[in-house]
Amino acid sequence: MPLITRAVGLLVAAGTVSAQTPGRLATTPEALLASPVFFHGKQIAVRGTVVEERGLARLQVAATDVDQKIAERIVFVYWKDRPSAGAGEIRGDFWDLGRVTESDSRFSSYDFRPALEMVSAGQWPPRDLVFVILNAIRVESPPPVAPSVRAIAMEPTRYASRQVTVSGRFRGRNLYGDLPTALNKSRWDFVLQSADAALWVSGVRPRGRDFELDPGLRADTGRWLEVSGVVQTEGTRVWIEGKSIQLAAEPEEPQVEVAVPVTPREPPPEVIFSAPVPDEVDVAVTTAIRIQFSRALDAATLKGRVRVGYLAPAQGEPPQPPDISFTYNEGLNALLIKMAKPLQRFARVRVDLLEGITARDGQPLPPWSLTFSTGS
Repeated sequence: MPLITRAVGLLVAAGTVSAQTPGRLATTPEALLASPVFFHGKQIAVRGTVVEERGLARLQVAATDVDQKIAERIVFVYWKDRPSAGAGEIRGDFWDLGRVTESDSRFSSYDFRPALEMVSAGQWPPRDLVFVILNAIRVESPPPVAPSVRAIAMEPTRYASRQVTVSGRFRGRNLYGDLPTALNKSRWDFVLQSADAALWVSGVRPRGRDFELDPGLRADTGRWLEVSGVVQTEGTRVWIEGKSIQLAAEPEEPQVEVAVPVTPREPPPEVIFSAPVPDEVDVAVTTAIRIQFSRALDAATLKGRVRVGYLAPAQGEPPQPPDISFTYNEGLNALLIKMAKPLQRFARVRVDLLEGITARDGQPLPPWSLTFSTGS
């Protein structure tokens, strides 16, 4: 890549990326329910119909468009100002009630009892079952005549299998957590972002006349690209199978912002899954350790705060800690820890995430530990 082009890319990234990070995520109702951890506590925008049932407003999701597990989940809508009946774009703050406590003072002004009586006999629900959109408003926002990143992200079935040309900022391999899941179609997959929406692009390498961008390098993000290709869908994942790519001028983006009350501060990040699981036995000595988080971490804060060691046996001293390396996948919010050599056989292993690890907004991850036992 020419040095001048690289230098320009660095300047663009430094000047625009942080300022252009969207404060709201445009998506689909199905994606909300498929990846609730990702959207929890965030401002969202979806196109959909809200139905009234027993005095409660509920976002309608077609069961034929999602798997049975997702179809059983319910999204209640709590309006800031109740609109007239009809369809439109719904904007507000998305929360999984099971991921907050019943006594959380941030929600003291809301009466969730009627909703809980409908779905869980009045009991506070477990995670991934009952969701709410708070401070909701509905906006009359007809789809644009020409396809755009935002239009496709919000109504992918409308554009599925169609040839489109869209433009947006190059965001690398989901380096800013714009989307909830990785695509993993090719080594050159990257995210194109515009306004408050984002799409994966596959099948075309992000390079052309006077530019060559690396999907794994933040310094290359922020450039505007025009991509032509065919819209593809797979479950709730949406991407453009690219055919051609070129640099684009930054357009005057459509106004999509509205006055929405400030979202309560997000809760601290937490560990939601690990492999091995806590207290697992007979774990392979060649295992790698995977830890999944509820939201994106500041990867720089992991340095020096990930430890793996052995617990002392009944007699004698514990073995020397293993040499480790780790990588953090920003698209999946997951940490992968690998050992330089196989672990000791029949040993108790402890993994610690120390104090000082934070989410991108500075919220601290509580210190966390995992213990498991290896086999032969």
